[in-house]
Amino acid sequence: MRLIKALVKLQDHEVLKNLSLNDIARYARLVGHLENDILLPQPLDHTDPSMPPEVLSSSLAGFLSEALQIDEEYIQDSWDILKFYVWECETVELTSEDYDLFRQFGWSRGIAALSIYPPETTCTRDSCPNTKPLKKEKPRQVVVYTLGNGVQAAWAVILSCPTCQTDYHNNFSVHSGERTYHREVPLYVQVGEHQFVENTVIQMWINNLLIAWVSASNAAKSYEMSLAKDSLKGTDWKFGSQLTTENVWDAFIIVSLLEDKLRAHQRLHVPHTGLQKDRFREAMAERNKDFVLNGQPDAIGHACDKCFRKYETENGEIRQCHPIVGDGLSMGRPCCAVFACREPLQNNRHRYCKTHFDQHQVCAIIQCDKPVTGSDSKTCSNPEHKEFERKNKEKGASNFILKERFRHTQASQPVDTLATQEIDQVEDVEETTIEWFEVDDVTKAVRLRSQANPGTVGTSEEDVLSPPDPCPSKSATGNRIEKAQFSRRRTHNEQTLVRPCGIIFARATMFGAEAVSNFLVMVQNAFSVPGAKKPEHIFYDTNCLARQQAEKSFPWFKGIGMCVDVWHFLNKHQTTHKYCQENCNPIMYPELLDEFGKWFFNTSVAEQINAWLQGYHSICREMLPDKFDFFLDEMIRRRNVEHLKKLADQGQNPRVV
Repeated sequence: MRLIKALVKLQDHEVLKNLSLNDIARYARLVGHLENDILLPQPLDHTDPSMPPEVLSSSLAGFLSEALQIDEEYIQDSWDILKFYVWECETVELTSEDYDLFRQFGWSRGIAALSIYPPETTCTRDSCPNTKPLKKEKPRQVVVYTLGNGVQAAWAVILSCPTCQTDYHNNFSVHSGERTYHREVPLYVQVGEHQFVENTVIQMWINNLLIAWVSASNAAKSYEMSLAKDSLKGTDWKFGSQLTTENVWDAFIIVSLLEDKLRAHQRLHVPHTGLQKDRFREAMAERNKDFVLNGQPDAIGHACDKCFRKYETENGEIRQCHPIVGDGLSMGRPCCAVFACREPLQNNRHRYCKTHFDQHQVCAIIQCDKPVTGSDSKTCSNPEHKEFERKNKEKGASNFILKERFRHTQASQPVDTLATQEIDQVEDVEETTIEWFEVDDVTKAVRLRSQANPGTVGTSEEDVLSPPDPCPSKSATGNRIEKAQFSRRRTHNEQTLVRPCGIIFARATMFGAEAVSNFLVMVQNAFSVPGAKKPEHIFYDTNCLARQQAEKSFPWFKGIGMCVDVWHFLNKHQTTHKYCQENCNPIMYPELLDEFGKWFFNTSVAEQINAWLQGYHSICREMLPDKFDFFLDEMIRRRNVEHLKKLADQGQNPRVV
């Protein structure tokens, strides 16, 4: 009805009667994307968003005049006739020609196709008495990375409350140096001072990271190659279209934190001041702590027909069996070079944490406590120690480091597929090799030796009281053995607990080694969170050691079946090991077999899950603890969510018990 009335009035206008239906449709599209810009300059008593204002600002009138090829003196007439119709129209997607019109006629007037406004039009602080519409504006140029329209120029408008001095941004409000994010995840997420990313793009990055291990560097490059469309190329917009790796990571962190707060019916608070790289560190640490205290949200009470069964005993008693499978993964992050120290590094290029920082000034040769000779040296004045350091540096220019890197990255994904820069010297190869020096006391010749790290094998407590030393003080050739700590250490491995159906129950970092006592502590802690129940069975490849340790020192495990998974029991455990054969053989437990005598549970599931987790090794190998834990826990959570859908589709009846 509005349109019919408007068309009648246009026909009575000597100039506007020449407007076609396509012209009117474009008029409606352009105005639909300018409503906030139209309302903002209006007087306080003319800012009802449900009603179009009486007049347009001169800049908007000039833009519409040139974009629609209507003489500016008739723009007010066109507004008088069409305003009620276009104001009630739904906002529709702009065409490529529309974007060109904004670029040609809008940018010079401070008008862009995208205008990003705060969701609030009045101050929402409870303690603020101001109820008037917010008018004090601070517009600034930004760029928006969109899914369908490439990189777009935009104006982000900040509205300020003159009473309480709160600034309202599109994603958050700022008061007294603190950001308070809005409850909902915004359509455009601010990832930098002048950079926004459409949420659908971020979800695409996260999904690619989940299913294909696409790193932030490769996500940024992929966007540039496939979606950017050179939208800002050759323009004079203040900010270019280059998307950085840091933008992608910030997008991942912000959206993950906002979604987490949304599930908890809370709001995200972070500092507004300081560096962007530090802004979300405390929020990530808080979420990490919540996962430690409360567990993976979709895993604690999970049960399904693949991981939970009820069975009848020989005397007719009905019991249940809900086992867990544990396994370790050789995947570490930088940590303090002092063995088993848990204090985080202040910078991932340091060798020592804050507590042990003065060790940087001590000779890196083990058992030498003399000072180093300068800021660029890691050894004392001893000529032999200097030769050790020279040998250590020499390996960076040889194929030695390439072999070591290749050995571990066969199961990892490249962080930057298109990188062509020279490989930097990589000193911290402890996660894949153990190194030592052999010294011939006769000729004084020094040789750098190495062997593969034994990896994630559970060991007894006595084996890990001191750092592992794979070689005696004398080698087989009679040469003297020396060890050094020229680099950072890395955490030893990541330990996972997995339900036989594939739901990941928990994850923990092992620092010095995978001692079975540490595994037992992890299991006890994981099943002590609210809502968790002890498993009836624990499968672990070195349960023969873990069970003996539990019998001595961990009464919590009394009554829990602790056997070795089928594959390791058949292939890795000696038939002559009496304790293992008598106590850890899975055939001892009939509830692990179905009615046909086949194994009911998939006891190799943890190794299968760890093959997926291994794909993130190259992505997170340089992360510091807060981000490392946050990233892995978030990927595990998202995998669990998708796996629950898969279990439901397979008819496995996923449920909470």
